[in-house]
This record gives sequence, C-alpha cells and structure tokens, in this order.
Amino acid sequence: SPDDREAIFESIDSEVAADALSEVDPEIQANILESLETDKAAEIIEEMAPDEAADALAELEDEKSQEILDEMEAAPETEVRELLEFSEDSAGGMMNTEFIALPVTATVADAMEAIRKNEEVLETLNTVFLVDGEERLVGAVPLGRLFIAAGSTPLQSLAPEKPIQVDVEEKQSRVTEIFDKYNLLTLPVVDEQGKLSGAITADDIISVLRHK
Repeated sequence: SPDDREAIFESIDSEVAADALSEVDPEIQANILESLETDKAAEIIEEMAPDEAADALAELEDEKSQEILDEMEAAPETEVRELLEFSEDSAGGMMNTEFIALPVTATVADAMEAIRKNEEVLETLNTVFLVDGEERLVGAVPLGRLFIAAGSTPLQSLAPEKPIQVDVEEKQSRVTEIFDKYNLLTLPVVDEQGKLSGAITADDIISVLRHK
C-alpha cells in the first residue's frame, strides 16, 4: 500500500532508497516523494544520478520540487537545477552531467587515475571524453581500450575519429534514432559552442522507451 511504501522509504538508507526510486515509474516516484518529509526526500534525490533526479523532480508540483531543491546540498542541487532548465523531450533533459573529461594531451595513466578518483561515475558511463582548452569535445575513448594499452599511451591515439555527438536542444526522438542507427552505448551532448555538457547512455534510452 502507499502507506507501507512511505514507511519503507522513510526508514531505509538514502542510497538504497535512491536505487529503488530509480527503478519505478515516474508517477510512482512522484507519489513517493510527495509523501516523504522534505529533508528525507532531499537526501534521496542527492543520491540519484543528476539526470534521474531531475526527471523525478519534474514530475512533482513546482512548490514541492522547490522545497526539496532548497534542502539539498549545494553541488548536486546546482546540477539538478541546470538539468531542469532543459525540456524533458530534449538531449539536455536526458543527459547525465556526471562524466570524466580529460585534456586532449592526457595519457592512459591519467585516465586510470581519474577513474580511481571517480569510481561512482563507472556505474553509469563506459567512456572517457577528451576536451580541448575551451572544453570542446574532441574525442571519446571506450573504457575497454584503456585496459589493453600501456600507461604512457596518449588517449588521443585510442580515439582517432571524432565522436558522434548531439546538441543539448536535440529532440528525444532523434537521439533515440541515433543510438539505434549507430548501435551506441554512450552519446556525448554538447552546447552551442561545442563544449561537453553531459552524456546519454543506452540505459537512459531504455528508460525513455520503458516509460512511453
């Protein structure tokens, strides 16, 4: 029952609750978040990936959504607010803003070090991105390639072709087509200057199709 559900979410660890919340339909997410104390809801939202957190908050009444955002820690709150600015039906609304981006001059050893420091990103992403001095996307290296290369190998040599990318304003339907056409696992999202803004994963696409 809804009351039982509320009691469970109030009592369990926020990280476990976030994982559970990510698995249910948006309508149920909204019902659960509406029923929780604001501080508990904020703790759970903080533990979710920013794109999933934004999707969940977008289902709520504006007032409740604002209350939860106001209770959140500054760093995740800023990321989630930025994602809420995008239309849910756009690449910006679908993307995750947690990713690993390294300078174009970086080596495999640099990438391994960055991965060790950001292990939680591995739960959602399977790619290391390369950016120039202006933070514009110039390359993408699948994680699998890192494990068969020497530490001194320049990452750029493992990413010879420019990656397929989409603009933050690209329509959701077009993003889905691109994933299907090129059989992608990850699709980088850039702003109008070509700066890397986030990434969409195959899991995000599956989630969109499941909720249609």
